[in-house]
Amino acid sequence: MRMFEGATGSILGLPKFPGVMRVGTGMMRISSAQLDALLNQAEKITLKGETLFAGRSEADLTTRLECRSWSVSQCLDHLAQTTNTFVPALSSAIARASSLTTDRTLRTGALTRMFIGNLEPPYRLRFKVPVLLIPRQQDFNSAWGGFQESQAQLARTIRSASGLAIDRVRVKSPVYARFSYNVYGALRMLIAHECRHLWQIEQILEALDGAKTCNPS
Repeated sequence: MRMFEGATGSILGLPKFPGVMRVGTGMMRISSAQLDALLNQAEKITLKGETLFAGRSEADLTTRLECRSWSVSQCLDHLAQTTNTFVPALSSAIARASSLTTDRTLRTGALTRMFIGNLEPPYRLRFKVPVLLIPRQQDFNSAWGGFQESQAQLARTIRSASGLAIDRVRVKSPVYARFSYNVYGALRMLIAHECRHLWQIEQILEALDGAKTCNPS
């Protein structure tokens, strides 16, 4: 069985290297299976968010543990802003991509793969957030709604890449002008970024629960 570069999914219980998928009596294209893996992970991130937030108070979801830290709402707003900032550039690049002529693995790119490794939770490196992506939304319902809309937009973008050589088209980062990556690598990076902040959200909620246990009132 041939294997391919999978996307981030460790905290979601997803395999990093899913195999070629069988469809009917034939085989799904390797690239299609890779894109399906990204779609599945994006969906699992949203579903896990629904589970984490169920029954939580507005205070839990808008509290900042420290003056320089983010609340759950701010994490969601940052994720939505990031996706909304990247998707137009990715869509434009996808429109320029040629069709795949062979059934092959989509490649991430060495530097992008290294960056994804630093994004994945539990992370050690912290990055300075560009001004463009600093969260502005404090209200949870607005932040959650915006995140869900951005997830739907991301899913549409991934689906639009089906059958295309998106690892052969590069896109310049809309937030770091010196960096560029191929489209498949950029999509993997967005999913890794979401996993990073979903893990951060889990840490926030665990800390809040711990504080309640120590100081019940």
